[in-house]
Amino acid sequence: MTPKIVFVQGSPRQAGNTRAVAAAAMAAAREQGAEVVEIDATRLEFKAPGCIGCQKCQQSETFVCTLGDQVAEVVATLPRYDVIVLATPIYWWSYTAQIKIFVDRMYSLSKFTKSGRIRTLLGGKTLALMATGGGPLQDNLELLERQWKTPADMLGCAFAACLFPFTPPQAGALQQDPGAIQKAREFGCLLAAAK
Repeated sequence: MTPKIVFVQGSPRQAGNTRAVAAAAMAAAREQGAEVVEIDATRLEFKAPGCIGCQKCQQSETFVCTLGDQVAEVVATLPRYDVIVLATPIYWWSYTAQIKIFVDRMYSLSKFTKSGRIRTLLGGKTLALMATGGGPLQDNLELLERQWKTPADMLGCAFAACLFPFTPPQAGALQQDPGAIQKAREFGCLLAAAK
């Protein structure tokens, strides 16, 4: 079975370092036979910046955000994929604002009962993270990793991460770094083999 992978781009810099390593990972995954789709979260139109807490998605039997904007439409496609990758630089110890809007709307893909039970369309999938940051792993990129791994664990998803600490601030610098590109390509191959 051909694995289906979606990369959700969260970097506002079109020629930035995060996009460079994500492109290398996507190319490697395709070379391994994976079907790879890219979503640019920074260009999606939205009615509200993130989840508005209306709880309508929880009151419905459908797994869709009821705001009905482009973000909601794209988030609703995520269950089609075996692997969901967030590609983001770290901004202020977290995701970029552009990808946070997308992540918040993923709330609609799960139902949370009063008893604590979770029904989700994401169970059994792999959630993955590719992240770049100007600082170290500790107290920096590891915080971002935990923000994506915790929901993966709660939803019964596998998890994988590829982190790039001490990334130079110049846009595209990692594209010129053979070690970074190789690391990204190896991650793409790992994702293509995910079950």
